[in-house]
Amino acid sequence: MIAVTLLVVVATLIALAAVMAVLSASEASVRLLSRSRTRRLLDAEVKGAVSLDRLAERPSRLAAAAALWRAVSYSVGSGVLCWAVLAGLEVKPQLWVVLAAAAGGVVVLFALGETLPRTLAVQNPERVGLAAAPWASRVTTLLAPIGRFFAAGWVGIASLVADEPVTDSWLTGDEYGTEFPADESAEREGAEEAFIDAVVDFATKIVREVMVPRTDMVCLEDVSSVQDAVEVIARTGMSRLPVYHDTLDDIRGVLFAKDLLPCVGSGSCPAEVGPIARQAYFVPETKPVDELLVEMRQRKTHMALVADEYGGTAGLVTIEDLLEEIVGEIFDEYDRAEPMVTELGDGELLLDARLPIDDFNDLLGTDIELEADSIGGLFVELAGHIPQPGEELEVEGVRITVRDVDGTRVRRLHVRPRAEADKESEDAEAHNGG
Repeated sequence: MIAVTLLVVVATLIALAAVMAVLSASEASVRLLSRSRTRRLLDAEVKGAVSLDRLAERPSRLAAAAALWRAVSYSVGSGVLCWAVLAGLEVKPQLWVVLAAAAGGVVVLFALGETLPRTLAVQNPERVGLAAAPWASRVTTLLAPIGRFFAAGWVGIASLVADEPVTDSWLTGDEYGTEFPADESAEREGAEEAFIDAVVDFATKIVREVMVPRTDMVCLEDVSSVQDAVEVIARTGMSRLPVYHDTLDDIRGVLFAKDLLPCVGSGSCPAEVGPIARQAYFVPETKPVDELLVEMRQRKTHMALVADEYGGTAGLVTIEDLLEEIVGEIFDEYDRAEPMVTELGDGELLLDARLPIDDFNDLLGTDIELEADSIGGLFVELAGHIPQPGEELEVEGVRITVRDVDGTRVRRLHVRPRAEADKESEDAEAHNGG
């Protein structure tokens, strides 16, 4: 008899703890994994990803099922242990013995059904979540409606005293107040995925890919007057200007607009801006941008001059340039919003020559990998000379035509996918043949 009783107790506790562990592990994993991550697993067709994404889509259902099963488990587990104690004692048991048996059931279930699975999920939320999600999804489908049914009456009572109507007692922090229509939800998820992709790409870039090139730098010579500096600052809206001696390859410092205010106000400005310039911060063009961002924060500086492999000035980079790689273009009252890409219709595009090749590949579906960083540099590299307006070439099925050139620098390019270009040629041949 004692053996049968012991077997029933052990089997019951194991069954209760197993289901509780599955639900607890899934809850922890859903909280730790972003929705975009579960979507990526789903797109990769990883085993268990369908169930995990379903739970992540509506975590309140999982929370309701887990709460109901915890209540059932603690009650049944403690009751079974109390029954075992009563059955094993031939004399009338004391109150403390029954309470100890009930507490033992709670401790066992809490350790095996809550603490252990949640700890494992925290250490490896993806692996544990994928393993537990299929079972948790089945249990949730069964228990969530029951949990909501039992909670419905209390939700109605709470609504009488709440400032706002209470619709669901199991909403999670992510769901509360953020119930959007399907189209808005899809838009938010798309924005989240785009942001994550931008962060991943950011970690792989180097300074040369994000810097303002030398030809676009606004600088002052060290012999310029303070009045000249004020006029340049007023015209460009720049708050920091590199100061050079003779050539841009000899940067002597950086002039801060705020450093001009005291001397202009007091009329005690030096004849030239050189003495007012602060020490410049130089970095190599091959430096990873994530390392540069950390260094600039530590140095409390907003601008770094970029040196090429020969010691010359390749360009400059600001914290704003780095942040724009993650969040997109940041415009202030001095910036002119000049689009890098202009759609002309029928698949044709007008591109700023500064557009990075990676963005060009994403835009046209190409896979171009050359030494050049920009689409303008790509044309020059393939042509082998400084092109003239109207010159064109074709690469990976895309026809590129130079639209504007400023001196030796390509400014804008006209792009047509090959299908559009071939169609245009066929129409011309048909017209000539007719």
